[in-house]
Amino acid sequence: MELVCESLGFKGKGICKVHGTGFVVMCDCALPGECFLGRVTRRKGSYAEVTKIKTLTPHRDLVEALCEYASYCELKEEQVHELITHVGRFSDNSPGLETVLKAIVPCDIQF
Repeated sequence: MELVCESLGFKGKGICKVHGTGFVVMCDCALPGECFLGRVTRRKGSYAEVTKIKTLTPHRDLVEALCEYASYCELKEEQVHELITHVGRFSDNSPGLETVLKAIVPCDIQF
């Protein structure tokens, strides 16, 4: 089935919705904005999990990884933001959000 990743969920899984029904589908290694073909591997009551078969349209910022650990670090800032807003019940307009979610500081030396 053809899917478009809408956001990231826990553990970096891409969150997609089936066109027309809104049924939630989760996929490893899917990035927001990416369009891909996926095969359902597991179905639960309220969601399904898919495996990406082929990327049709890559994420707008996709670059080749320079580090073998890049897949572990991808989009951590976005994941933390999602957790703070959903689990911590902050909104993007909350006055205390900037005290909880600090800016990411890059390393001076990049591998």
